[in-house]
Amino acid sequence: MCFTLTKSESIVKMNLLNIQKFIKNIRKGEKIMKSEYTIIFISPEMIIPELEETALGANFRGGLGILAGDICEGLAKQKIKAIAITPLYSRHWMTKENIDYGKTPAKEVFKAKPLAHFGEASILKTDRAGIDHYGILQKEIFDELYTADRGNRLSQEVLLGHVSVAVIKQLKIKPDIIWIQEGHSSIIVPVAKEDAYFKNTKYLFTTHTPVPEGMEKFFGDRFHELKIHEKYHYVFVKDGVIDMTRASMILADKVNAVSEEHFEQTKKMFPEFINKITWVTNGSSRDLWLSPCIKKYKDINFVQLEKIHLKNKNELCEFLQKKSGILLDIQKPILSWVRRIAWYKQQNPMLAPIIDAICAERNEIVSTPLGRLNGLGFQVFGAGQAHESDSTCLGWMADFHNWMTDKQKGKSIFLPQYGMELLQRAAWGSDVWFSCPLPGMEACGTSEMRATENGVPVLTTYGGGAREYIEEYNMVTGEGNGFFIEPYQPISAYYKLKFISDLYYDYILNGNNRWLMLKHHTFKTGKKLDVLPMIEKYEKIFEELLLK
Repeated sequence: MCFTLTKSESIVKMNLLNIQKFIKNIRKGEKIMKSEYTIIFISPEMIIPELEETALGANFRGGLGILAGDICEGLAKQKIKAIAITPLYSRHWMTKENIDYGKTPAKEVFKAKPLAHFGEASILKTDRAGIDHYGILQKEIFDELYTADRGNRLSQEVLLGHVSVAVIKQLKIKPDIIWIQEGHSSIIVPVAKEDAYFKNTKYLFTTHTPVPEGMEKFFGDRFHELKIHEKYHYVFVKDGVIDMTRASMILADKVNAVSEEHFEQTKKMFPEFINKITWVTNGSSRDLWLSPCIKKYKDINFVQLEKIHLKNKNELCEFLQKKSGILLDIQKPILSWVRRIAWYKQQNPMLAPIIDAICAERNEIVSTPLGRLNGLGFQVFGAGQAHESDSTCLGWMADFHNWMTDKQKGKSIFLPQYGMELLQRAAWGSDVWFSCPLPGMEACGTSEMRATENGVPVLTTYGGGAREYIEEYNMVTGEGNGFFIEPYQPISAYYKLKFISDLYYDYILNGNNRWLMLKHHTFKTGKKLDVLPMIEKYEKIFEELLLK
């Protein structure tokens, strides 16, 4: 007897065979062919080194922007078919300088006008490490990254969502996955879900912070401004507040945090979405952030690493002298941080009680708010910028400036600046990297990764991504690659810095190589922090989404 399958039965059988083949390949350790799916990567900010310096600086403001650029590099290296879409801001957020994109490699490819009241947007194409990047230029709306004007901030997020959908359709790309970064990018999801063009698209949402300021909320009766279907009212509005993060959690097929600790926190913050939430710890591009001098070596020993570091340190000192007029002593250790200045990062509360002792000569005893302490012989370099509406952190910046011009003149430098070159030179030439966010407040922390990649030991809070790859240095065995501020208080930071100072000067004065071995251990750890292992973990999430 001969049986004939109906068309629907044939489709079911074919789908089952495809799934069986997929499982068989996974068991063999094989991967899905990258050509089988397309990723659309959406972010409110991204570092784009391919642009000239001013335009580059206008389009990223911190860790998310840096990570977004590094992710694109990783996607390209893994040969995953992807495009990135971000705003292009018309004014530098710090200098307020107007950006002329006509002087950059970005070229206009078409216009978009999905929402008449926002006017026309120019879509400019550039490249980010091998990934096609499409920037949305609309000068009135995308004037400044993370503008303090909450009305305009909402307009930016609405425009990003609607224009991104228009860009994807104009390019005739059928995305398998739309990957949104933070709640700032959430509006693309309801717009796409209401369009049959995207009927098979899956949505991945990455949350990058547990800090309320990074989880966008807009107060007042403003749902109508989103220009999306009324049925999404309950998704975006809760207790009269538009909550972009919660909406992204509801709408996404999968949610990921950016470290194991952040994963734990996110589940506690959003227990109703616990079955959707996973994590992938961030990575950092070695191509972009590793010292060019180190890149010349296939393998490197601790002596070569130190020789390179001294060259980088000398160049950092010269760079800082041009910026500040102060020439630091290359023989003394430089304790550095270059970060956004925000309340939870705690640079001032942690350093202020101990700064006099940190910068005092080693044979001095100084009075501090914590009592009389021995000098440590450090020089301190810090750089960053507070948000223009953050009066507390603007006050911290004034304190940092006073250290440089008064209390610790010649031993402390503070630059109210932020940019790629500054970040690179600091990671290459510093002796110790300092990071002290409040416990539980740093989702991952990539500045520590950039330092570690270059063999610069880190003193940081126990948490975020750092707790996954930093092992406390053991003075007896010589094992370990960094230091934690434990318990979390200034006096703990002081005593860890005292130990680091002893290690450093024992090498400088007595030739003891324990300091160099610590740096080499740190450098070897940094090899594991590249973006490729991170992207490989994201591939597993992509594959899971495609099976749904």
